Amino acid sequence: MAEVGELNCRAFARSAGLVLRFRCYGAITTERWPTRLDIDLPFFHLSTQGFWIPFDPEMRRARSPDSCVVCEFDPILFDLLGNPGFRLKARMVLVSKYFEPAERVAFFESLGIQGGNVGAKAADRVLADAMEAAKRKGRSARFAVRVATEYRYTCALTGYRCTTTDGTTIVDAAHIEAWSQTQNDDVTNGLTLSKNAHWMFDEGLWSVDEELRILVNPRKYTEHGPESLRLVSFAGRHLQFDSEAQLRPSRDFLRHHRLHFGFRL
Repeated sequence: MAEVGELNCRAFARSAGLVLRFRCYGAITTERWPTRLDIDLPFFHLSTQGFWIPFDPEMRRARSPDSCVVCEFDPILFDLLGNPGFRLKARMVLVSKYFEPAERVAFFESLGIQGGNVGAKAADRVLADAMEAAKRKGRSARFAVRVATEYRYTCALTGYRCTTTDGTTIVDAAHIEAWSQTQNDDVTNGLTLSKNAHWMFDEGLWSVDEELRILVNPRKYTEHGPESLRLVSFAGRHLQFDSEAQLRPSRDFLRHHRLHFGFRL
Protein backbone atom coordinates (compact mmCIF):
# COMPACT_ATOMS: atom_id res chain seq x y z
CA MET A 1 0.00 0.00 0.00
CA ALA A 2 2.92 2.34 0.74
CA GLU A 3 4.45 1.49 -2.62
CA VAL A 4 1.38 2.62 -4.58
CA GLY A 5 0.70 5.67 -2.47
CA GLU A 6 -2.22 4.35 -0.43
CA LEU A 7 -0.65 5.23 2.94
CA ASN A 8 -0.64 9.01 3.17
CA CYS A 9 -0.59 9.35 6.94
CA ARG A 10 0.14 7.30 10.03
CA ALA A 11 -3.54 6.53 10.68
CA PHE A 12 -5.23 3.80 8.63
CA ALA A 13 -8.51 1.89 8.71
CA ARG A 14 -9.86 -1.27 7.09
CA SER A 15 -9.93 0.21 3.61
CA ALA A 16 -10.88 -1.61 0.43
CA GLY A 17 -7.18 -1.81 -0.49
CA LEU A 18 -6.23 -3.36 2.84
CA VAL A 19 -9.07 -5.89 2.81
CA LEU A 20 -8.37 -6.86 -0.80
CA ARG A 21 -4.71 -7.54 -0.08
CA PHE A 22 -5.51 -9.42 3.11
CA ARG A 23 -7.90 -11.74 1.27
CA CYS A 24 -5.65 -12.33 -1.72
CA TYR A 25 -2.48 -12.96 0.25
CA GLY A 26 -4.34 -14.74 3.02
CA ALA A 27 -5.66 -17.26 0.49
CA ILE A 28 -2.08 -18.51 0.07
CA THR A 29 -2.02 -19.70 3.69
CA THR A 30 -5.56 -21.05 4.15
CA GLU A 31 -4.55 -24.73 4.16
CA ARG A 32 -2.75 -24.16 7.47
CA TRP A 33 -5.68 -22.40 9.14
CA PRO A 34 -8.67 -24.40 10.44
CA THR A 35 -11.00 -21.39 10.42
CA ARG A 36 -11.78 -18.60 7.99
CA LEU A 37 -9.18 -15.83 8.07
CA ASP A 38 -10.53 -12.75 9.83
CA ILE A 39 -8.86 -9.39 9.20
CA ASP A 40 -10.10 -8.07 12.57
CA LEU A 41 -7.60 -10.31 14.36
CA PRO A 42 -4.28 -9.10 12.88
CA PHE A 43 -5.70 -5.56 12.61
CA PHE A 44 -5.88 -5.53 16.40
CA HIS A 45 -3.37 -8.12 17.62
CA LEU A 46 -0.37 -7.02 15.52
CA SER A 47 -0.40 -3.90 17.68
CA THR A 48 1.30 -6.04 20.35
CA GLN A 49 4.34 -6.28 18.04
CA GLY A 50 4.80 -2.52 18.07
CA PHE A 51 3.80 -1.94 14.44
CA TRP A 52 0.90 0.32 15.36
CA ILE A 53 -1.49 1.42 18.10
CA PRO A 54 -5.17 0.42 17.86
CA PHE A 55 -7.97 2.87 18.66
CA ASP A 56 -11.72 2.57 19.23
CA PRO A 57 -14.36 4.96 17.74
CA GLU A 58 -13.72 7.44 20.57
CA MET A 59 -9.98 7.38 19.74
CA ARG A 60 -9.20 5.62 22.99
CA ARG A 61 -6.80 2.65 23.08
CA ALA A 62 -8.80 -0.32 21.72
CA ARG A 63 -9.04 -3.33 24.02
CA SER A 64 -10.47 -5.93 21.66
CA PRO A 65 -10.68 -6.74 17.93
CA ASP A 66 -14.35 -5.70 17.89
CA SER A 67 -13.63 -2.24 19.27
CA CYS A 68 -10.67 -1.51 16.99
CA VAL A 69 -11.67 0.80 14.12
CA VAL A 70 -8.45 2.63 13.26
CA CYS A 71 -4.73 2.12 13.84
CA GLU A 72 -1.77 4.50 13.93
CA PHE A 73 1.65 3.44 12.71
CA ASP A 74 4.70 3.68 14.90
CA PRO A 75 6.34 6.89 13.60
CA ILE A 76 9.72 5.25 12.93
CA LEU A 77 8.11 2.39 10.98
CA PHE A 78 5.95 4.83 9.00
CA ASP A 79 9.04 6.81 7.94
CA LEU A 80 10.86 3.61 6.98
CA LEU A 81 7.94 2.53 4.77
CA GLY A 82 8.79 5.45 2.50
CA ASN A 83 12.13 3.82 1.70
CA PRO A 84 11.96 1.32 -1.23
CA GLY A 85 15.03 -0.55 0.00
CA PHE A 86 13.50 -1.04 3.44
CA ARG A 87 10.21 -2.23 1.97
CA LEU A 88 11.98 -4.86 -0.13
CA LYS A 89 14.08 -6.02 2.81
CA ALA A 90 11.03 -6.18 5.07
CA ARG A 91 9.17 -8.32 2.55
CA MET A 92 12.11 -10.70 2.19
CA VAL A 93 12.52 -11.09 5.96
CA LEU A 94 8.81 -11.47 6.76
CA VAL A 95 8.09 -13.97 4.00
CA SER A 96 11.25 -16.02 4.63
CA LYS A 97 10.77 -16.14 8.41
CA TYR A 98 7.06 -16.68 8.92
CA PHE A 99 5.82 -18.84 6.02
CA GLU A 100 6.17 -22.41 4.78
CA PRO A 101 8.29 -23.15 1.68
CA ALA A 102 5.35 -23.54 -0.70
CA GLU A 103 3.82 -20.34 0.68
CA ARG A 104 7.13 -18.49 0.21
CA VAL A 105 7.17 -19.43 -3.46
CA ALA A 106 3.64 -18.14 -3.86
CA PHE A 107 4.30 -14.93 -1.92
CA PHE A 108 7.48 -14.04 -3.79
CA GLU A 109 5.66 -14.66 -7.05
CA SER A 110 2.66 -12.56 -5.97
CA LEU A 111 4.98 -9.75 -4.82
CA GLY A 112 6.97 -9.84 -8.07
CA ILE A 113 10.21 -10.73 -6.27
CA GLN A 114 12.47 -12.90 -8.41
CA GLY A 115 14.79 -15.37 -6.73
CA GLY A 116 13.27 -14.94 -3.29
CA ASN A 117 14.93 -16.67 -0.38
CA VAL A 118 13.17 -20.01 -0.62
CA GLY A 119 16.44 -21.91 -0.29
CA ALA A 120 17.63 -24.92 -2.31
CA LYS A 121 16.53 -27.49 0.25
CA ALA A 122 13.22 -25.72 0.74
CA ALA A 123 12.70 -25.55 -3.03
CA ASP A 124 13.29 -29.29 -3.28
CA ARG A 125 10.77 -29.80 -0.50
CA VAL A 126 8.25 -27.60 -2.29
CA LEU A 127 8.59 -29.76 -5.40
CA ALA A 128 8.33 -32.96 -3.37
CA ASP A 129 5.32 -31.65 -1.48
CA ALA A 130 3.64 -30.57 -4.71
CA MET A 131 4.20 -33.97 -6.27
CA GLU A 132 2.90 -35.77 -3.18
CA ALA A 133 -0.18 -33.52 -3.13
CA ALA A 134 -0.80 -34.35 -6.78
CA LYS A 135 -0.44 -38.07 -6.02
CA ARG A 136 -2.91 -37.76 -3.14
CA LYS A 137 -5.41 -36.05 -5.41
CA GLY A 138 -4.93 -38.78 -8.00
CA ARG A 139 -5.41 -41.54 -5.44
CA SER A 140 -8.55 -39.87 -4.08
CA ALA A 141 -9.99 -39.52 -7.57
CA ARG A 142 -9.26 -43.16 -8.34
CA PHE A 143 -10.86 -44.23 -5.05
CA ALA A 144 -14.03 -42.22 -5.71
CA VAL A 145 -14.43 -43.54 -9.25
CA ARG A 146 -13.77 -47.19 -8.43
CA VAL A 147 -15.93 -47.31 -5.31
CA ALA A 148 -18.91 -45.62 -6.95
CA THR A 149 -18.75 -47.62 -10.17
CA GLU A 150 -17.95 -51.03 -8.67
CA TYR A 151 -20.77 -50.70 -6.15
CA ARG A 152 -22.96 -49.49 -9.04
CA TYR A 153 -24.01 -46.24 -7.37
CA THR A 154 -26.06 -48.07 -4.72
CA CYS A 155 -26.26 -46.97 -1.08
CA ALA A 156 -24.93 -49.81 1.08
CA LEU A 157 -27.20 -48.86 3.99
CA THR A 158 -30.53 -48.51 2.18
CA GLY A 159 -30.02 -50.28 -1.15
CA TYR A 160 -31.28 -47.12 -2.87
CA ARG A 161 -29.88 -45.92 -6.20
CA CYS A 162 -30.74 -42.69 -7.98
CA THR A 163 -28.87 -41.06 -10.84
CA THR A 164 -29.96 -38.03 -12.83
CA THR A 165 -30.16 -37.85 -16.59
CA ASP A 166 -26.99 -35.74 -16.64
CA GLY A 167 -25.06 -38.35 -14.67
CA THR A 168 -25.02 -37.12 -11.08
CA THR A 169 -25.72 -39.63 -8.33
CA ILE A 170 -27.13 -39.59 -4.81
CA VAL A 171 -24.24 -41.56 -3.32
CA ASP A 172 -20.76 -40.61 -2.12
CA ALA A 173 -17.68 -42.80 -2.08
CA ALA A 174 -17.31 -42.97 1.72
CA HIS A 175 -14.18 -44.01 3.58
CA ILE A 176 -14.59 -46.62 6.31
CA GLU A 177 -11.40 -45.65 8.10
CA ALA A 178 -11.47 -41.86 8.09
CA TRP A 179 -9.24 -40.49 5.32
CA SER A 180 -8.26 -37.55 7.53
CA GLN A 181 -6.64 -39.98 9.96
CA THR A 182 -5.19 -42.67 7.72
CA GLN A 183 -5.16 -41.37 4.10
CA ASN A 184 -6.31 -44.89 3.28
CA ASP A 185 -7.57 -44.88 -0.31
CA ASP A 186 -7.61 -48.68 -0.67
CA VAL A 187 -10.77 -49.47 -2.61
CA THR A 188 -11.84 -51.98 0.07
CA ASN A 189 -11.85 -49.08 2.53
CA GLY A 190 -14.85 -47.69 0.70
CA LEU A 191 -18.64 -47.91 0.67
CA THR A 192 -21.15 -46.05 -1.46
CA LEU A 193 -23.53 -44.22 0.84
CA SER A 194 -26.25 -41.64 0.34
CA LYS A 195 -25.58 -38.23 1.86
CA ASN A 196 -27.47 -38.88 5.10
CA ALA A 197 -26.08 -42.39 5.51
CA HIS A 198 -22.55 -41.10 4.89
CA TRP A 199 -22.88 -38.39 7.52
CA MET A 200 -24.32 -40.81 10.09
CA PHE A 201 -21.55 -43.35 9.39
CA ASP A 202 -18.84 -40.71 9.82
CA GLU A 203 -20.47 -39.63 13.08
CA GLY A 204 -20.40 -43.21 14.38
CA LEU A 205 -24.19 -43.53 14.65
CA TRP A 206 -23.96 -46.87 12.87
CA SER A 207 -21.32 -49.41 11.93
CA VAL A 208 -21.05 -52.94 10.47
CA ASP A 209 -20.24 -56.27 12.12
CA GLU A 210 -18.17 -59.21 10.85
CA GLU A 211 -21.19 -60.66 9.02
CA LEU A 212 -21.82 -57.31 7.29
CA ARG A 213 -24.87 -56.66 9.45
CA ILE A 214 -25.73 -53.12 10.47
CA LEU A 215 -25.09 -52.03 14.04
CA VAL A 216 -26.81 -48.94 15.43
CA ASN A 217 -25.93 -46.92 18.50
CA PRO A 218 -29.21 -45.25 19.58
CA ARG A 219 -27.53 -43.68 22.62
CA LYS A 220 -25.70 -41.26 20.34
CA TYR A 221 -28.71 -39.64 18.67
CA THR A 222 -32.44 -39.00 18.59
CA GLU A 223 -34.55 -39.13 15.44
CA HIS A 224 -38.09 -38.43 14.29
CA GLY A 225 -39.94 -39.15 11.07
CA PRO A 226 -41.46 -42.06 9.13
CA GLU A 227 -40.43 -45.37 10.66
CA SER A 228 -39.13 -46.73 7.36
CA LEU A 229 -36.60 -43.89 7.14
CA ARG A 230 -35.30 -44.05 10.70
CA LEU A 231 -31.79 -45.37 11.21
CA VAL A 232 -32.93 -47.74 13.94
CA SER A 233 -35.09 -49.59 11.40
CA PHE A 234 -31.90 -50.78 9.63
CA ALA A 235 -30.39 -52.39 12.73
CA GLY A 236 -29.62 -56.07 12.14
CA ARG A 237 -30.04 -55.90 8.36
CA HIS A 238 -27.20 -56.80 6.04
CA LEU A 239 -25.48 -54.20 3.91
CA GLN A 240 -27.19 -53.80 0.55
CA PHE A 241 -25.19 -54.51 -2.61
CA ASP A 242 -26.28 -54.46 -6.23
CA SER A 243 -26.55 -57.98 -7.63
CA GLU A 244 -23.78 -57.28 -10.13
CA ALA A 245 -21.38 -55.65 -7.68
CA GLN A 246 -18.34 -57.80 -6.90
CA LEU A 247 -16.53 -55.43 -4.55
CA ARG A 248 -16.91 -55.88 -0.79
CA PRO A 249 -15.53 -53.83 2.13
CA SER A 250 -12.57 -55.08 4.15
CA ARG A 251 -13.61 -56.63 7.45
CA ASP A 252 -10.41 -55.28 9.00
CA PHE A 253 -11.34 -51.71 8.12
CA LEU A 254 -14.89 -52.27 9.38
CA ARG A 255 -13.45 -53.58 12.65
CA HIS A 256 -11.35 -50.44 12.96
CA HIS A 257 -14.48 -48.34 12.44
CA ARG A 258 -16.32 -50.25 15.19
CA LEU A 259 -13.37 -49.91 17.54
CA HIS A 260 -13.00 -46.20 16.88
CA PHE A 261 -16.65 -45.50 17.68
CA GLY A 262 -16.96 -47.85 20.63
CA PHE A 263 -19.10 -50.63 19.14
CA ARG A 264 -18.63 -54.07 20.62
CA LEU A 265 -16.22 -56.12 18.54
